[in-house]
Amino acid sequence: MELIKIKLFNTLEEAELAKIKEMANERIYPKGTTVFVSGQKTDGLYVICSGRVKVLMLYPDGREKTLAILREGEILGEVTLYGSELRSATVVTLETTTFLFIAQENFQALLLSIPRLSVRIIELLSRRLRGANRQIEELTFLNARSRVICGLICLAEEHGCEAGRETELLFPLTHNELAQFVGVSRETTTKVLNELRKKALISTNRGRISVPDQAALQRQVF
Repeated sequence: MELIKIKLFNTLEEAELAKIKEMANERIYPKGTTVFVSGQKTDGLYVICSGRVKVLMLYPDGREKTLAILREGEILGEVTLYGSELRSATVVTLETTTFLFIAQENFQALLLSIPRLSVRIIELLSRRLRGANRQIEELTFLNARSRVICGLICLAEEHGCEAGRETELLFPLTHNELAQFVGVSRETTTKVLNELRKKALISTNRGRISVPDQAALQRQVF
């Protein structure tokens, strides 16, 4: 595996990459695999090399809340690096996903010996914090319809590709998965998606959502 092609490592020198390789193992999980669950004792940190996963909370009454959808270059398990030994969320693969697994004590040693890696981790965690703050603001100030729209815009920005003049999500997304992501009922989510489709603000093809004009969709938020 060429670590230099992974976003998290692409500023590191060859000697630093070699040090990471010595301490890492590759793990491949098929679509729909639970990588780890909330409350489980940590075994280390996972770097996504390819594929996508969803990070979620499972509640005793059976409800789920999707906290994030992560792709190549993201890390899992950073919360347990210092101060906690238990996983804080559950992670499930959305497609076949390849990870680089690094044991907790090894990753701590890497952070101390490779300052540039520490900087990249700080950058990544800062971006995650901004995303969490955005979600809190949306839950506090936006109605259900606007939250669905903001969720679509966020996913298009993070997981979309340009297809002509449209931005298409790179993976299928069910109404229920989007509902769990934005914290709205599935029925409300379906109602909003149908409205947006009638207004030609989104289109769907085999479960993949496309946004013809993100600016036009953004203007629907109020």
